[in-house]
Amino acid sequence: MPALLISFLMSQNEEYTANPKRDWAVFGISLVGTLALLVFAPEWVWVGFPFVFTSLAGALGRL
Repeated sequence: MPALLISFLMSQNEEYTANPKRDWAVFGISLVGTLALLVFAPEWVWVGFPFVFTSLAGALGRL
C-alpha cells in the first residue's frame, strides 16, 4: 500500500514556480512569527526556521 501511495503522490509532478513577491511575503510573515516564538516560546523557535530559510532562498532566486 505505501508504494501505491508514494507513486500517486509522485505522479502529481508538482514543481516550484518562481514568484519573488510571494516568497518575500512568506519570508516576512514567517520571520515575524519566528521572532514571536523566540520571545514567547523560545523552546519552539526551531519550528519557524524551515519557513524562514526556504522562503528566503526562494526570494533570492536560489530554489
